[in-house]
Amino acid sequence: MTELIMQQPAKFVGKVYTAVDSDEMGTFWACWTAFEQAGWFAQLDAQTQTPNRSSMVIFSPYGQFQYWIGSVLPDTATAPAGLECFQMPAGTVGVATAPASGVLNQLPVQTSFGKGLEQLEKAGFPLPQHIGQTDHPYYIERYDLEAGQVTQVEYRLYIDLDQLEGYDEFD
Repeated sequence: MTELIMQQPAKFVGKVYTAVDSDEMGTFWACWTAFEQAGWFAQLDAQTQTPNRSSMVIFSPYGQFQYWIGSVLPDTATAPAGLECFQMPAGTVGVATAPASGVLNQLPVQTSFGKGLEQLEKAGFPLPQHIGQTDHPYYIERYDLEAGQVTQVEYRLYIDLDQLEGYDEFD
């Protein structure tokens, strides 16, 4: 097993969506387009030394999820008008990175999430069986930019070693 990293508190600033906002393919492409056209990324980029285009999936134990579009920012960041702030807690996380030349926001959420889990597993991190049943059901895909161009993708998953199995609601 690869050693988990201690995640310091940070903020995810952006806009939250649900499955009803996705298209028939399960993508949030139209939401990404609207977010970019609203000019929100420029406002978020001004609050960090590492501009990024990020998505965060927050799972529930009932099969539902929230899908956030925005940026991972320092804990001191504030949300511009029209956006929301999610406090990302301190906790243990698995992180895997890969080179990237663009944001893969045209893929269905299940596909991009599966790709991220595959990268985390290849890196040697244990994966929870039921992410929605953990205390920290958060998965983040962060695309870092240099000079306005995507250079890498970071897959980040909160992993609580004592919660890898989940629970059986019929016990």
